[in-house]
Amino acid sequence: MSTDRVAAARRWLEEYAPHPHPDLGRDGVVCPFMVRALRRDFVTMVAYDATGGDDGLAALARRLLDENLARARTLGPDRTYLVSMVVPQGRPDEELTAMVGRVHSILKPDFLAKGYMAGDFWPDHETVGLHSDTFRPFTSPLPILGMRPMVPADLRFFAKHEPTPASRLRCLEVYGQVFHGALNDYWRAEFGKVLADCHRELAGGGSE
Repeated sequence: MSTDRVAAARRWLEEYAPHPHPDLGRDGVVCPFMVRALRRDFVTMVAYDATGGDDGLAALARRLLDENLARARTLGPDRTYLVSMVVPQGRPDEELTAMVGRVHSILKPDFLAKGYMAGDFWPDHETVGLHSDTFRPFTSPLPILGMRPMVPADLRFFAKHEPTPASRLRCLEVYGQVFHGALNDYWRAEFGKVLADCHRELAGGGSE
């Protein structure tokens, strides 16, 4: 059964991420990043027996992150395309969805600090796209926990998807540390704008 679920997740990724989508709200493919990751065969997918609970899933994700960080030291610029995805199984999908959501929330601060984005995917995911509020980029046919290196364009995710100015500021501070001295003129200017907007919102009484 776990092999079938991993195969289904891989099939969804290959048919979805590197292709256009009518609801995307912009030209191009859903995820240009994944085009290169798949082409280089840098995407690792593993099954997880969810009877091991949240702690087991978090431990597996942290192990995969450590493996990616170690591998990154040998890859040069290609390290940007290292992706790992965990496909839990062994419980009903609604329980697996809740598990992925909880573990994602636990892992997110540590992963960001190490320059990685943690991703949560499941059926009917409510998060909207960056360019269209009718697009649901994190909707997948089954629950998946993913990770990939942070890239400068992730600034857009922090600006739109962080729920409060305070949480946005925390992510932006980490973003600034991860890319200190490495942003080009465009992304440095965009970072300055988003950071200034966040500080203004907080000064105006934005919620925690």
